[in-house]
Amino acid sequence: MNAPVLASQWPKARYSVAQIWGLIERGIINHDAKFELLDGEIRPVSPKGPLHEGIRVLINRWLKTWPTRFDVLAETTLYLDESSFLEPDYVFFPADSAIADLSPRNVALAIEVGHSSWEYDTTEKAQRYAEHGVQEYWAIDAETKLIRVHRGPGAGGWSDVKDVRPGETVAPLCAPDISFSLR
Repeated sequence: MNAPVLASQWPKARYSVAQIWGLIERGIINHDAKFELLDGEIRPVSPKGPLHEGIRVLINRWLKTWPTRFDVLAETTLYLDESSFLEPDYVFFPADSAIADLSPRNVALAIEVGHSSWEYDTTEKAQRYAEHGVQEYWAIDAETKLIRVHRGPGAGGWSDVKDVRPGETVAPLCAPDISFSLR
């Protein structure tokens, strides 16, 4: 995702996920609008740029090596609770899980690619993923090609956070034989 942007046209209030869907159904919020809901607050996000999309091309190539025991959704809505949803670039989950049952607890890996959203992706968003039980989270800075790997989720955050620099490799815990690197 890219950095949240200020948007004066967004209604200022706290919303539930159900209320957001009501606003979309009534046409108050455009169905194609790009935003996240964090603790009831609408967080518009800016459009993706060429750096972001370049990293996604590399990830898409990497996906071809993934075992079939996992499914991957790109740019899906991940509902955290009644007042929060995020739009990760990728979520990896067991193939035997129904998409309708997708929840943070059955996400083996979530990946966010950002350019201007690094601080948001590695603080507030990372904390929410940990609190809701996503097993592993990678935040990728599209400009520097740094991958911040978060493991060991819990209510207080992540127990293991490390940076993987360009040229270094990392493998997800759920598929340790499938390494990834940015150069």
